[in-house]
Amino acid sequence: MNKAKSVILMTVSGAAMFLLAGCGQLSETQTTENTTKTGPEKVTVQTTQNQLSTDYYPALIVDGKYQFSQNRGVSLSLNSTANIKDFEADLLDVAKNVFPTDQYFFQEGQVIDYDTTRLWLGRYSDANPDGLNPTDNGSTDAATREPIYLEQILEQDYMIQNENGFELAGMAIGLAMNSVDYYKVNDVPMEQAISRDKLEEQAKNYANTIITRLRQTEGLESIPIVIGVYEQSAQDSPVGGVYLFEGVSTEGNAVGEWIARNESKVVFPLQSGAQTEESSNFDNFKNEVQDFFPNLNGIVGEGKYIDGQLMSLEIDITTQFYGETEIIAFTQHVTDAAGRFLPQNIPVEITIESINGIESFLTRETNSQGFSYHIFD
Repeated sequence: MNKAKSVILMTVSGAAMFLLAGCGQLSETQTTENTTKTGPEKVTVQTTQNQLSTDYYPALIVDGKYQFSQNRGVSLSLNSTANIKDFEADLLDVAKNVFPTDQYFFQEGQVIDYDTTRLWLGRYSDANPDGLNPTDNGSTDAATREPIYLEQILEQDYMIQNENGFELAGMAIGLAMNSVDYYKVNDVPMEQAISRDKLEEQAKNYANTIITRLRQTEGLESIPIVIGVYEQSAQDSPVGGVYLFEGVSTEGNAVGEWIARNESKVVFPLQSGAQTEESSNFDNFKNEVQDFFPNLNGIVGEGKYIDGQLMSLEIDITTQFYGETEIIAFTQHVTDAAGRFLPQNIPVEITIESINGIESFLTRETNSQGFSYHIFD
């Protein structure tokens, strides 16, 4: 595992580069530039005073290069691309509760390296005493086998600027837990379900063990460490998972208090269960769009709920056509239908794609009066 002091990036006065992500209109940019020596090397550092939105962290660029995670690629073993995306993106939301975007700078994890991550994700054994998952008991029966509970570990670093440059001031750790463990017996795929209670128990134990290990690293003895417990969705799920719990260790070797996040994701149209106001509105939107262009491959929505309240909606529409005039007309009609049937008080994103890829994209912010859109050439 890398020493935490390696993430103290440079010694400069009032110099940084902010990496801005997302969509939006930039105001006039004021830029300053310095060249300074850190040891024998010269490092050029820029400062831009603009930020697209307080929803995003400014990110650090070192000597003109983005600093990738030290365990980059580990999360590719999650069950789906949706899980990979949500595991990382939603940990940012967990971190914002402790590290405000107007006070901290973001950097991908520089402390827990690839080899350390692989050891921690392994089963405990004499050969791997650092393994967090339970020892293999030799059983292949799902009723008695010891499953793999912890699938992945994600680190995000949060920096502050002081008179000496940038310093690591906090960390967020995401733990991707399995609700289903997939394994093979003589090349035959098998599944083992894991109860929510057992998942929670194991995750909290792993969190405290990881905090204890991190506290032994120079520079991490007293910084806040945020932990998010992510339950990844099953392999056949069309949506990603959610963070179940979050907690903070401000000092010591354990999380002080765990807070349930009460998040869930719903796929529209509903395949089962009672209709809701949101599902009925989506069905009306879907029927309106299909009546206008009946030769569609599918219209699927993903709603994210927090405390039982719909907080965002993402819709994918797949078309069989890709003529320019058709796409323009179709995008206009989708915009009209969305304005009539979809809720106004949440952010909505609609992606229209064909066999050639994304044809157009529509987005509307919370309480906005209309959609912004782009039609791709």
